[in-house]
Amino acid sequence: MTDYIVSINDNKHLLKILSNNSIELNDDNYEVELSQLSNFSYLLKVNNRVYQITTEKFDGQNYTFTIGGFSYNTTVRTSLEEKANEYLQNKAKENGTEIIKSPMPGLIVKILKQVGDNVKTGEPIILLEAMKMENEIRASATGIIKSISTKENSSVEKGEALLEIG
Repeated sequence: MTDYIVSINDNKHLLKILSNNSIELNDDNYEVELSQLSNFSYLLKVNNRVYQITTEKFDGQNYTFTIGGFSYNTTVRTSLEEKANEYLQNKAKENGTEIIKSPMPGLIVKILKQVGDNVKTGEPIILLEAMKMENEIRASATGIIKSISTKENSSVEKGEALLEIG
């Protein structure tokens, strides 16, 4: 049995794969059948209801699923990976640091601050281009830029660390 934590819009769901055709999702059991149609397209049969799904994988843990015309950004981690992620986030909070992460996949257009610069909550720090629009990433804490882990003109994935404020 394999356990996964699936995060959709910051809501976490426990998914257990019980067998090839049986899963448990948040303590409810489902009979499932998955058929691949192409590299990114699948048919998913859940308790005799059929859904067509298209998916895009951004990295080892982040995906976008489109089902019935609705898109969902998801993060899929094993239980161990989820515990490690929570530990690292809590450790950063204990150290009084805030890790600013990309809210979506995109291209870093401009980094507005440098290591050592003071920032205030709500202040623009990075310009991110996504879906042909420029988005301002703003500081979620007041402090000093401790490190920057991205570069201008580089692609980033949703949830990727961009910089650290301490």
